[in-house]
Amino acid sequence: MKRWSVVGVVLAMCLGVGVAWAEETPGGAVVEQAEHALLNWTGGYVEATGQAVPPADKANTAQGKLLARRGAIVDLQRNLLEFVQGVKVDAETIMKDFMANDFVKTEVHGSIKRVEITASDWDGEIYTVTGRVKLEELRRAVTPALPTKPQDRQVPPSPKKGNVTGLVLDVRHLPLIPAMTFRVLDEGGREVYGLNAVDRERFLSSGLCDYQTNINYAQGAPRVADKPLVVKALKVVEPRNVDIVVPNSAAGKIQGSVYDFRVPCRVTVVKR
Repeated sequence: MKRWSVVGVVLAMCLGVGVAWAEETPGGAVVEQAEHALLNWTGGYVEATGQAVPPADKANTAQGKLLARRGAIVDLQRNLLEFVQGVKVDAETIMKDFMANDFVKTEVHGSIKRVEITASDWDGEIYTVTGRVKLEELRRAVTPALPTKPQDRQVPPSPKKGNVTGLVLDVRHLPLIPAMTFRVLDEGGREVYGLNAVDRERFLSSGLCDYQTNINYAQGAPRVADKPLVVKALKVVEPRNVDIVVPNSAAGKIQGSVYDFRVPCRVTVVKR
């Protein structure tokens, strides 16, 4: 079962205990958490742990420790795969839906096999490892199979002084569920931001947006600085709660910006 939390720089691994939203802090992250894995939407990675013990006849030996480490990595990879299959791609689909495609399946399994080990511990009985896979790798795996594919676009030069430099979407009052792709719609349901508006390589490398929890930090963050358009969303599209609806007045500003910040994905979503 996945849970939502906002955490600081130090992430406490969830052990089956219910999670509440923490106070808004500059270092806060939007994190989707399960028993053995988590997705840090702010940091852009999936992280999991794995554990194993040595064979009984190899206990207290160097070989037993080595075998326990190997087993822990296998457990880590299994936990990563289970979690990654449930990652939301858009309002209607999850990664598992796309893994029927041989290319996507091969790429996802390859990313998990290449998992970056970030921590390991041996207490004499149990070997524990922690590892990460970047969301960028998952985007690159699934994008060729998306029904709507981002195109190669000419990224505009840096905005001139005084121009709007990006977009900050404030959804702190709404039950938004993050996903790898989403749409920003006007009140009539017309799309004003999404895969149709962005450059393919920018999407692959940095995603449609980044997720923050602190509105003040978000407005000055490098991705959208230094003069972002700040928009308070009207609602999310139920029942999936992935796509975002903004006022028509804001939609016009998003589409009519002199500097088209949509192409390089200079967008931040702020949620609790």
